[in-house]
Amino acid sequence: MRALFLTGVMSVLATGCSLTAAGGLDECETSADCQSDQVCTQQVCLPLPAGCKAEPYGSTDADAIRMGGLFPIHTSPEPGASEDESDIQGFNAALLALEEVNQRTQGKNRIALYFCDTGSSKDVAEKQARWLVNDKKVAALLTAGSSQTLAVADVAIPAGVLTMSYSASSPELTAKPDTNGGTVGLLWRTSPSDAIQGSVIANLLRSDSRFGAPSKVGILYVDDPYGQGLANIISEQLSTGPTRVANRPVLYQRGGDVKAVLDSLDMTYDPDVTVLIGFADDATAILREASTRFNLKRENGHRWFFSDSVKDATVLADSLAASQARGFYGTAPAQGTGQAFNTFSARFSDKYKKDPAAYAYTSNAYDAMYLLALGASYSLSTSNAVTGVKIAEALNRVSSGTSSTSTQLTNSNFTGLAAQLASGQSVNIEGASGPLNFDVNGEARAPVELWQVSDTGFVTIANNLEP
Repeated sequence: MRALFLTGVMSVLATGCSLTAAGGLDECETSADCQSDQVCTQQVCLPLPAGCKAEPYGSTDADAIRMGGLFPIHTSPEPGASEDESDIQGFNAALLALEEVNQRTQGKNRIALYFCDTGSSKDVAEKQARWLVNDKKVAALLTAGSSQTLAVADVAIPAGVLTMSYSASSPELTAKPDTNGGTVGLLWRTSPSDAIQGSVIANLLRSDSRFGAPSKVGILYVDDPYGQGLANIISEQLSTGPTRVANRPVLYQRGGDVKAVLDSLDMTYDPDVTVLIGFADDATAILREASTRFNLKRENGHRWFFSDSVKDATVLADSLAASQARGFYGTAPAQGTGQAFNTFSARFSDKYKKDPAAYAYTSNAYDAMYLLALGASYSLSTSNAVTGVKIAEALNRVSSGTSSTSTQLTNSNFTGLAAQLASGQSVNIEGASGPLNFDVNGEARAPVELWQVSDTGFVTIANNLEP
């Protein structure tokens, strides 16, 4: 019905009739001509997709490079849902990179980033992606999370739009077909696959004395592609090899009641260590509820091990959850150690008054925005247009340079790197998140950090762990 109605609207436009009189819609030149909950699409005021913002961040020029950003700012699309602090800071990191890029470009080289809050829903993300691709004509989409990224890619790839995720870690992305019949892949990520993190976690539990050689490991995971993938890898790694460790994966539903799940772990399995693979809001609820279960209490010898998504200051804001987590360990993709990270960290702290290392994936989001900007600059300079395929061509030139050294992806090096790519050169880049050595699957392999929960935050214990 919607498609037929819009066809009629376009017919009215062609005859020069008034839309207000003929169809109850208003004509427009820009979204400023529409109501606050509408957006100007093909000169017609139409409802703005839920969670999306009409005006872009960055450039508002009509000829700016259009990109879309799909961020899970809230934990649910339902009214009153809590905010996801970790992805708020990821969004801030992307905005910082966008600001720095637009300071160094002019006119049609500047970027307009259209923003949508997915509410952590893959279904909402898919609908928003369709609006960004079909109506806003974006060349690339910046995404978060495995489930949402996979859903967005299903919309973007057939349209020739590039998808770049800063926090999707599911191994499923590696195998997803993404060339759309061409020669370059359109699905990229600056976050390493959980094939790396899962192996590191299993190795630590199996051989590191800090974890007391557990005889039974529980794996409590959120039931989505991220949780499923990481849980499967850890379980498989613990169940194979010369030193095998008994383990039991147990799923829970995002935002659901965890009481029955914890009863199962507590009464029927009694693990020495439980690996918690879940997001900050769920982790808080789980830690609070676990404090009432005899076999899951820290004072009774039970220990927790956390995945990357638990590294979020929100968990520590809850005093009971923080007391249950204190002293225990977790892993996440390692932060960079070079000047790119130092520059990013200082500027992020100055602008937002927060430590970016207190959250997983902030540096990955910063790098992702910079890489999209480099790709757009290459596309514009080599074809006088910006397309997903040309951005992908540029990304294929990243980490394929012949030099033995890498250029730091800092604000002051952006212009030089863009010029090198435009001239046909390949480059090796080290970003704030570490070396951006992309492989044929559009993935940057990276080491893993081991962190520990302290009285005041998260302390990095090691940042160079490999499987």
